[in-house]
Amino acid sequence: MKKNIKHLINSLGYDIKLHRIGKALQSQPKFVFVHVPKSGGISIDLAMREQFAKAGQPRFSREGAIQMSLATFEQAISGLDSIAQFSDHHAKQLNGLLAYHLAQNWQYISGHVCTNQYILKNYSQQHNFITVLREPVSRFVSNYIYNKLTNSLPIMAPNNLSCDNLIEEVDRILEHQRGWQMANVTSMCITGRFAKNESDAELIQNEFSKNLESYKVVGFLDNLDDFTQQIKTLTNKQINIGSHNTTNSFLNEQKQHVKSTLQNYFNEPAVNTKLKHLCRFDIQNYQRAKEKYS
Repeated sequence: MKKNIKHLINSLGYDIKLHRIGKALQSQPKFVFVHVPKSGGISIDLAMREQFAKAGQPRFSREGAIQMSLATFEQAISGLDSIAQFSDHHAKQLNGLLAYHLAQNWQYISGHVCTNQYILKNYSQQHNFITVLREPVSRFVSNYIYNKLTNSLPIMAPNNLSCDNLIEEVDRILEHQRGWQMANVTSMCITGRFAKNESDAELIQNEFSKNLESYKVVGFLDNLDDFTQQIKTLTNKQINIGSHNTTNSFLNEQKQHVKSTLQNYFNEPAVNTKLKHLCRFDIQNYQRAKEKYS
């Protein structure tokens, strides 16, 4: 139906984008959904958007946000060092992107954005900040495999521009700052920046906990029923979370081979132990959050 409507309108010489929106928005609370990558966010966002979004206020474009960051990154990007530097820069730019849309007083804001203590101090009284967290090691593995299968941007790693030496690439990334960044994505989304090193990660843990206190709802991917109940208690509206953006939905034979190769490697005891060590600060953040909010 959606494709047919768009095709008809295109044939008349117009271009539109169709997004789910709420049918009745009188006196509805304002929401900011901070989508931590590979934490069930697409399905949750669609369910929330169907109840609370207004026309003309779409989900943030990942591609547009990246282009915004590229425009202010004054160096060439080649190799993991510059990719990691760009990722640091991009995280900071996302704070500004969110602050801009908060200042527009949107009804519902969502996407791969991040908060910081200043945004929460200035806007958490007018907007309900919500997020869903996922166990960090499984989130890392899912994020890595999904990026390897779908990401065509050379400025990000991993990407799908080459499928040679899959295992060597994993080892190289895990030993690099880029692997450290991927292991600390959850804390970045809540605090607004990647930890520089171990001592910085310890400092960020306190900021992570304090920032979450300003969130109205903190859910967990392994218990979405509780998340939906919290939303219903807050709004008296039921959201229905489906299943979208699953990795298996677009796999051909070659991509299935890439996925199984990476999954098997990440499941090896030595590699899994390395992942747990790399993710140890986000694991601690996740466990503390679960004790407090689940």
